[in-house]
Amino acid sequence: MKLGGGEEVALLDVATGSQATTRPEAAGGWTVRQHGPLRLWDAVEDAVLAWQEAGSPHQSAYGLTVSGERQRVWLGDPGGPGWDLPV
Repeated sequence: MKLGGGEEVALLDVATGSQATTRPEAAGGWTVRQHGPLRLWDAVEDAVLAWQEAGSPHQSAYGLTVSGERQRVWLGDPGGPGWDLPV
């Protein structure tokens, strides 16, 4: 879930209570604060880097596999690069 108003953005994982907030700094850059068992902003940065390294593909190149034990987002095909989502 993404929450925010103005320039601050807050991410919240309701399953674990993990949170990340970002706020721009006047001198440039951002302040990021993370709380809880999951490092949500780290996961955002990892996903953006993976997307860039794959050539910034269109969203239609991604898929999702869901089972009783796992949710996985993947690029190209189910065996391709991807990451697990919290269940």
